[in-house]
Amino acid sequence: MRAWASGVVAAMLSVGCGVVVQGRTVLSPVVPRPVVVPGTLDGHVLLAEASAHATEAGAGPLSIVATGETAERERMGAFVEVPDGMCLLGYGRASRSVEDLDLAAFSDEGTPLAVDDAPDAHPTLLVCPPHPSRVYLAAVAASGEGLVAVGAQLVLPARAAVVAKAMSAHGTRTASSRAAEAWPGLDDHVRRHHDAEGGTWEVSRKIAVAVDARVPATIAFPLEADGCTDALVVPDEDVGALDVEALDDHGRLVARGGASDRDRAVTVCSEAAWTGTLTVRPHVGQGLVAIVLSHGRGDIAKRLTAAPDLAWAAATLPTARARAERDAELVKAGYVTATGALDGVLLVGSTRSTTPALPLEVSRAQPCWRFDVVGGAPAALLEATAWDDTGTRLGAAEGASSATVFACGTRKPRIDIDARARAGPFAVMWRPERWADPAFATHSVAASRMLTRLASGPSSLLEGGAWSARALHIDGGHEASWSEVLPASACVHVALGAEGEGAGLVARVVDVATGDELDRSHGGSAAILRACAPEGALRTLVVRVAVTAGTLDVVVGERIAR
Repeated sequence: MRAWASGVVAAMLSVGCGVVVQGRTVLSPVVPRPVVVPGTLDGHVLLAEASAHATEAGAGPLSIVATGETAERERMGAFVEVPDGMCLLGYGRASRSVEDLDLAAFSDEGTPLAVDDAPDAHPTLLVCPPHPSRVYLAAVAASGEGLVAVGAQLVLPARAAVVAKAMSAHGTRTASSRAAEAWPGLDDHVRRHHDAEGGTWEVSRKIAVAVDARVPATIAFPLEADGCTDALVVPDEDVGALDVEALDDHGRLVARGGASDRDRAVTVCSEAAWTGTLTVRPHVGQGLVAIVLSHGRGDIAKRLTAAPDLAWAAATLPTARARAERDAELVKAGYVTATGALDGVLLVGSTRSTTPALPLEVSRAQPCWRFDVVGGAPAALLEATAWDDTGTRLGAAEGASSATVFACGTRKPRIDIDARARAGPFAVMWRPERWADPAFATHSVAASRMLTRLASGPSSLLEGGAWSARALHIDGGHEASWSEVLPASACVHVALGAEGEGAGLVARVVDVATGDELDRSHGGSAAILRACAPEGALRTLVVRVAVTAGTLDVVVGERIAR
């Protein structure tokens, strides 16, 4: 009987049942052993939605920087390599038990590059050039504990503004354009800036952007082919000492903003169309800036008070082919074949000089010479300067892959040639300038400067319509002026070059009927103007020229054409 009872108890224990033995309940001691599964917490679960949103806006693939359980005030992170010319989008996401998550980006030295410490659990940063080759991304649970994941994606600078807006990246939140339209006195800022710049500008965009000393704010910076884009940045009272930079579509620095009181401005001209990035970062504070983008025609670059920054593109043709194409264009337009030429190689930071032997008999008949510098691949951003043998600068020009300068008079000219962006081969050709006038021989320095300011590429002097020239003598206490009647749809082009014991040309074109100023140009020794009549109506204009200080002899070139 005891044997039978013991068997029953054993059977009941084997199935985990309780039994009563001598008045006590005995429970089964048999519990299954837990199964351990290798693996880690999956950060993709937290980052999937943010990654998909960023990818849709133009960011690259996701990389998990760090993931794991974290307690309050604990930090997790890792280094992320960031290629030159790319932006880094970093963001942290957490489980619901984490109420406040902060994210920061640091350099190797521990310098904060960007911080998002807003009271939320979805911090997001965008770090754009210039930046270190690697960045340390770190997340801190400011409140709560739970699962945290940090992700990173690379972004082209051309897409930075779109991605930043889509992800609400810290430092790049954009206010509505209505905030810029309501900005007190913004139109006055723009008007003063355009007057100081010279030329004719058309405002294309006004926008207010939130800025933070801890991270750059970015917006798109578009340029049209053979055009210029100007950006004026006006800060509010909460921020100061702005850094403003324009980057091209490959993330290369093109220009840095100059100062006018607290405002900053950048002007960039380009032969090709592209969309880059404008970055704004204050040294101090958090607040708003108004950004006003304006566009101008390609020839506006010649009418600006200060030389704009040129967005360069390297030459793509071999030197021999570039030289042959330039020569063919000029011969087709009525120039003689190049009288002489020189080939060589340019190094960045090293100037090449040439003093060509010009035929004296040709110089007496044609007082001015044209010098065309063309670059061969991969030379980029060429600058040419013409000097006479007394050390007087006759004129200077620059271009992405070519430049044209002029030298008038019987003195021997010297041409200095520089590559400011990329080394490579070059050729310089010279020939008599087909436009001859007695004023060019009488005031050779002024004529050289006027022609050089007028030149822009191979076809600037080849447009239809006859050019005329005159000489003026102007002192600081007087103004020279003359009137022109333009036929309907016609335009007047006026170029000026100066020489003498003085400085500063101020040239304006004014509509006689309305008194409106149609164009203005400033320059130390050269200026250029353009104004047009409307369709179906005549327009009477007056051109006014003044000298800032001293006395100058001015050579004026003028053309009226439809």
